[in-house]
Amino acid sequence: MNIAKRYLTLLVILAIAVLAGCGGAGNSDSSPSKGSEGSSKEKIKLTVTSSMTDEARMKLMDETIKVFNKKRPDVEIEFSPSPWSQYAQTLKLAFSSDSGQDVVYVDDNMQQMLQKNNYLMDITDAVNSKGWVDKQLPGAVDFNNLRTPGKYYSAGFIMAPVVVYYNKNIFTELGVTPPKTMDEFNGILEKAKAAGYVPMENGGLQNSPLLWSIFNMVFGKLPMDDIKKFYFQEGATPAFEQAFIDALKQANDWIQKGYFRKEDASLDGASNSVNYAAGKTAMVVSGDWDLGGYQATNVPTGIFAFPQIDSSLPQTIVNSVDGGWALNAKLSEEKKQAALDFIDVFMDPEVVKMWVEGGSTTTVKFDSSTASLSDMQKELNEAVKTTSMGFYLDNAVPGLLDVMIKQTQMMQFGQSSPEQVWNNINAEYQKLVKAANGQ
Repeated sequence: MNIAKRYLTLLVILAIAVLAGCGGAGNSDSSPSKGSEGSSKEKIKLTVTSSMTDEARMKLMDETIKVFNKKRPDVEIEFSPSPWSQYAQTLKLAFSSDSGQDVVYVDDNMQQMLQKNNYLMDITDAVNSKGWVDKQLPGAVDFNNLRTPGKYYSAGFIMAPVVVYYNKNIFTELGVTPPKTMDEFNGILEKAKAAGYVPMENGGLQNSPLLWSIFNMVFGKLPMDDIKKFYFQEGATPAFEQAFIDALKQANDWIQKGYFRKEDASLDGASNSVNYAAGKTAMVVSGDWDLGGYQATNVPTGIFAFPQIDSSLPQTIVNSVDGGWALNAKLSEEKKQAALDFIDVFMDPEVVKMWVEGGSTTTVKFDSSTASLSDMQKELNEAVKTTSMGFYLDNAVPGLLDVMIKQTQMMQFGQSSPEQVWNNINAEYQKLVKAANGQ
């Protein structure tokens, strides 16, 4: 074979090799996804979980993920929520078995639980560099991180204010307006009962409305320093103890006077909106997350903040940050950056507007006049705009909620006095604090 033929043969072999390479795995259906710059690479996968399982918030999460993917098309979000009743246990099992999700939504209790075992990542640098504190209302980003001053392990985006929903028709019939004081509040309860209405829904099996009322009354009688000592597991000051007993006495007075539904002890709080829909209930203490449910009852409904007790104190209501997005401590740098971008999208004005219009109360600074809100949403925003955020006191230590529910139920059944209820709550609180701190 002469040189020319050998050269031609070599060219043919090279051409075949190139064509074979071009027809390889890169063009098959199983090829890696192309990144935002068009280069062929696998997508970053982030597992995300929260306790938001209601239909409205699931839709909002879907829409938020779509907005995120416009900015980060190279990231795939696998969102798998778990019901609130199982959520804490689900998180605990997942992280203890080294299978915790990449991004988790946690309240203060859950953050404590995961932090204690070093499962969460310190995201202080990102909070500062991305300006999240400035983007949100004063104290909002700090709220879930108050136990670790100067360090951030989560960042929230919505609040959970507890307000009072009331039947406008009943108020008109009784000739009353939303109360500003506890005397006015109690006067409405008595008038509602005398007129044959159910003054308040509670749901004795869950008891949350009663507890939230008690917490609100404690906030109305104390400087925040006393409340913080209890909440941060430093014990109850004499002033806190007296305020809690006084609140229990007021709640017991409501029970004794029959201000709750007769069958309350056998009802769950989830039935409150259903019973309210009959139009025979004057008031319900509940959270902003239930606004859609009360709006759907078609009962003309108004909203006010729980009455202020001591006018010399700020009007503080049960209204903490709903929770915060936190990161698994074991994330790679690539996943960490993607996860931080995911958190950041919840502060995007487009996303904030979406959540506000969906019924949530945002912690992000936002011009609500740009959103399309229902009259009830506007009324809720107006009711809480001058109030201060107060703790869900049962979050002081894991396990305290069950104790508080059980003890206040004992009072409902007439088996414990307010003083006995407090003594039992305080004794269990001290045991739980010791257990939480490994003592």
